Amino acid sequence: MMTRISSFHNYEAVQNDIRRQESKIHHNQAQLASGKKLLTASDEPLATHYIQNIGQQNEQLRQFTDAIVLSRNRLEHHEVIIANAEQYADEAKRTVMEMINGSLAPEDRLAKRRELQELANNFLNLSNVQDEIGNYIFAGTKPKNQPFFRDRDGNISYAGDDYQRKMKVSNSLEIPINDPGSKLFMEIDNPLGDFEPEYELNEASELLLERATNFNRDDQSVYKVTFVDMPDGNFGYQLERDGAVVGADTFNPATGVKFEDVTIQIKGQITKGDAITLVPRKTYSLFDTFKNAMLLSEGSVSDASNTAKLHQVTEEFHAGFIHLNEARTDVGARLSTLDIQEEQHEDFKLTLAKSKSTFEDLDYADAVIEFNENSRALQASHKAFGKTKELTLFNYI
Repeated sequence: MMTRISSFHNYEAVQNDIRRQESKIHHNQAQLASGKKLLTASDEPLATHYIQNIGQQNEQLRQFTDAIVLSRNRLEHHEVIIANAEQYADEAKRTVMEMINGSLAPEDRLAKRRELQELANNFLNLSNVQDEIGNYIFAGTKPKNQPFFRDRDGNISYAGDDYQRKMKVSNSLEIPINDPGSKLFMEIDNPLGDFEPEYELNEASELLLERATNFNRDDQSVYKVTFVDMPDGNFGYQLERDGAVVGADTFNPATGVKFEDVTIQIKGQITKGDAITLVPRKTYSLFDTFKNAMLLSEGSVSDASNTAKLHQVTEEFHAGFIHLNEARTDVGARLSTLDIQEEQHEDFKLTLAKSKSTFEDLDYADAVIEFNENSRALQASHKAFGKTKELTLFNYI
């Protein structure tokens, strides 16, 4: 009875060994067929965990890459629109400069006014442009709201906000994909400083405000400079603040007019009785500049005050052109940042691919050696099984 039990256990042990060897052979064959070292999570749990993390990182990189493509498309469109706005500002400046020409007949000025009206309409249409999915580009973070409206008097109002929409293109970087129209078109630094001039000039006067600044940010007073003849043949000036005289002296073109924190620089030819009223204004709107240009086009070429205001309009269009150019440059910088970030993502993808290959890909040389070793072990197990079957007591009776 003991002999039967011993023989049965030997038989079972050799059979189990054969099954184990066959399982190894099948696993080796599957590895060689797939080229993968890891076929199931149980093959190497820690490596499988790393591979799953790599897969998650690759998916995140794919999402970031899609965001970069979308951002690039939006910014390229944004850049084109700003470039067109630049062109309109420059064309308007040139048109107003032609209107300043005293040789223009009234009908010629009327023609220039129609050109300005067309440019103003195109500029407004451009400011209300939409992207491919119907979002208003210049509405800030209110893309479904039309940003700019013109009332019956030709005044433009803004219905968007002052913020930027942003796109996340990496774990630590968000790129603005638009600019609010208020910042682009309505809050441009005044090229004449901190004031807007209102001229009261005599005929043939060529007096212009070059720049007027006020370092006291809390001072909202209105100043007025009036020029008078002096006995020595020079010009003197009288300075008023909110209607009260606060200064009078001989005018020195090199130093201008100075009072407390206010400095006023003048250029051009002065005539007796010329006066400039200075109203506080640090920024201006290009829409207002278009409107003022059309109103001033109705004035006479012999009106010195009207001509001086036209000079101011050209300064504003020029400053607007520079402002838009700087905005377009900023958009170009964002596009460059996207290119750099995309390259970094591609480099990281290669790094992840190498890491995944280290854990997952099969070393064929090692795999073939292991397959051969397991094959020989299986053959040995088969021979052992054959011998085990023959081991009975009857062979020795």
